[in-house]
This record gives sequence, structure tokens and C-alpha cells, in this order.
Amino acid sequence: MVGSMFPVEKIAQIVGGELLRRESVSPTRAIHDSRLVEQGDLFVALSGNQSDGHRFVAEAFDRGASAAIISDTSNLPSNARNLVFVANPALALQQWAAAWRDTLEATFVAITGTNGKTTVRALLHHLLSAQRTVYSSPHNYNTEIGLPIALLSMPASAELGIFELGTEQPGDIALLARILRPHLGIITSVGPGHLDRFETVAAVSSEKWSLVNQLPENGEVIINADVPILLDLASSAKASVVTVGLDHGDVRGHILQTVPSVKVSLDAPAVTLTAALAGTHNAENLLLASVAAHRLEMSWSAIADQTTTFRPIPHRLDPIRVSFGTVLDDTYNANPASMKAALKVLATFGEDNALRVFVFGEMLGLGADSESFHRTIAQLALNLPIHAILPIGNAAITACRTVADASALAEGFENPKVIVLPRSEIASWIRNRTAQMVVLVKGSRALALESLVDELKNS
Repeated sequence: MVGSMFPVEKIAQIVGGELLRRESVSPTRAIHDSRLVEQGDLFVALSGNQSDGHRFVAEAFDRGASAAIISDTSNLPSNARNLVFVANPALALQQWAAAWRDTLEATFVAITGTNGKTTVRALLHHLLSAQRTVYSSPHNYNTEIGLPIALLSMPASAELGIFELGTEQPGDIALLARILRPHLGIITSVGPGHLDRFETVAAVSSEKWSLVNQLPENGEVIINADVPILLDLASSAKASVVTVGLDHGDVRGHILQTVPSVKVSLDAPAVTLTAALAGTHNAENLLLASVAAHRLEMSWSAIADQTTTFRPIPHRLDPIRVSFGTVLDDTYNANPASMKAALKVLATFGEDNALRVFVFGEMLGLGADSESFHRTIAQLALNLPIHAILPIGNAAITACRTVADASALAEGFENPKVIVLPRSEIASWIRNRTAQMVVLVKGSRALALESLVDELKNS
């Protein structure tokens, strides 16, 4: 994957840096993790709370780096060369990416939202790749560091570039949009996420909407019309707004099926969209991506054909067949809205007589209302036809114990119930059941619950 072809002298000029130990080269990528450096990469030595990238400059050059951006010239290794010395490597990375963006003639799409960004990005990439040369940001490279790195890997030959914009604090979306300068925006959802930084959902919505404020007047934004706060903001947009939803919107979809795959029909044109995804929330994601593809000049018949070949993204409500039934691997991350959506899928997935188990990992970053959010999820799980809840993390355990009644705590599957076990014993508890089961595993990224899924897969 070849991206920026600026010579290192040009990079130094763009970022206002001093070039040390010059040996003229044109780096192929920007990388900030020395373990991922490949031949020809430029290593960006970032300094953070946990680690200082300058400690890994030697390793980066040992792995084949051709240059580096640094802010500390002490203890430079002998093998380091083409060193762009700046005050702030993160800012320099952003400046370099913005300059590379200026050279590209592609159409750019930016996707933001509390939930659904990655699924919509993957769907849109899958749809458009059938007809055009499309670049999509890898992994979840959607931060003030990740997006510039993704952008610098975009080849000049790509006709379309699709990127996610994420946020951890106020101002992030506007910053990323100024770097990317997208033509088309998509807002998938707004809900409680990063409340430790934003405090209110209204503040979250304002942050997401800042993408729209950065669009050119001839730009366009597609919004989820089933989110009332987005509809309220639509009249303030200078760019053209297309509203899409299942209950409201200029383009309206009708759910035909939500498990084990989603089917959505449209009235005008008369078309049915089918994808290997589960849940009402993914019906919304499918609709948003399909409308975006159509606005980018793909026919509805071609879209309908292409959706059928999409495959689920790992760790995002991915159904995995195992010896005892199905594991719904939704371990990438969690917040209240995505928890509710996943629980509704669990409640209906599989055979009617399947035993349904919810491995409830706690949700981080919810601020002062964390306790209330966890109780709401625990109560929903108890109210749904779910036979066992296994909480992980103090917030989830406390919430389950608070809302569970005596029958929920009883042994056996007679009623929905809570079982508190050490994490190390959860996989064996599940494997020792004799009935066929559907097991949802979901929690915040920091819990690394994919390791539990691996245990269940290997049973």
C-alpha cells in the first residue's frame, strides 16, 4: 500500500522542520508503532503519557525505516537518518497529511457517529469497490493520529476515499474534517458515548454535527433520520442534507428481517437490500451505506446485488459457530446504545429453544451516569428472554446484583438470572452446559473480551 511520495526534503518544508542527517528519500508511509515499520516507512516518534516514541527510533530504523519525525535529538541512534526535527510530531503528522490530501483528486467521504461508523465504512467500501477504485481507512484509524496515518497511505490513483472520524474530546471532529476536507458526510447515530469528556448527549451531538459545519456549501451529508436531535439540526446545515431512516426520512426503509441476516425494502425504487448482518441497528447501517453509494452514482440494482456478498466484520456482532451453538462476538467496544441493540439480537437469534447467555462486560467512559446506564442494561437483559447473565467488571457486577431479584440469582435456567464468576471460570461454565446456546460476549475495548471468545471457539 503506497501512499505519500513526497521526498523527505518536501516533508520537512511542509511541517516547518529541520532536516538532520539527510539522505534524499521519498518515504512510502507514516507509522507511529515501531513494531509495524516496513522498508521505506517514516517513523513518527510520538510522546505520550504511557510511552515515548523516541525510545523506539533505533528499532524503527532496524526494521527498515527511511526517515523519522522527532522532537528530541538527544541519544539519537547511529542508524537514524533523514530526521525531521520539529516541536510537535503529532502536529507535523497532521500537516503532512493535509498537504498530501491537497494533491489528491478523489472524492472523499467522512463517517462519524456514536455507533456504526466502521460497519457503514466497510459496507460502503464493499459496495463501491464493485465499480470503482476505492481506498478505505484501515482498522479504526479515526483519531487525530490514526486518520493522518490512514490518509498518508491513500494512493493517488484512488477515485474514492472513505474515512471514519472519531472523537474523544471536544474539537476532534472539526480538526479531522479540516484535514480530510470531505465532499460527503454521513452521521450514523448519536448516543451516550465518551460522557466522561462530553458530559451530555447534547454535547456529543454537537461534536458529531461539527462534521457538517466543515463541509463545503456544495457538499452533502446523509443523516440517520431516526435520531431526533439530528433532524433538529438539519435546518442549520449549509450543505445539502439527505435524511434516511426506518421510521422517518427522505429515504425510508422497511425491515423484513433482522436475524440471522437483515433484509430491508425500499418503496421508491422498489428494491430489497440483504446483508449478512443482524439487528435493527444494522438495518439502519445498511440503509445509510446504500443511500451513500447511490448518491455516489451507483445504481440501486447494482447496490442490491453487492450487499448480498458482504461479510460481517470481526468482533462486531459476528456470529461464530461453535460446538455448543453460536457465539455472537461483539467484543470490539460497548456503550449503552450498542449494548441495547446487541441484546435485542441475542433475544431472537437462533432456534426458539436455544438457551441465551449474555456475557456482560462493563462499559467504560460513561462519566457520572455510569451506574445508571449499567443498571438499565442489566434490567433490559433480565426482561428479555435471556437465560443467564454473566457480568464482568465492577460496574456490570454491581448493576446486575442491584436489579436482580431472588429468582434471577437462583441456580438453574428456570428464570433469567445473574451468575457472578471469576473471569477465568466463565468459559468453562459455558462449555459445561449441555443445551445448545447462543452466547453474546460484549464489553468495552479495554476488557479485551476477544480472548474469552477465543477460549469459547477452542472448546
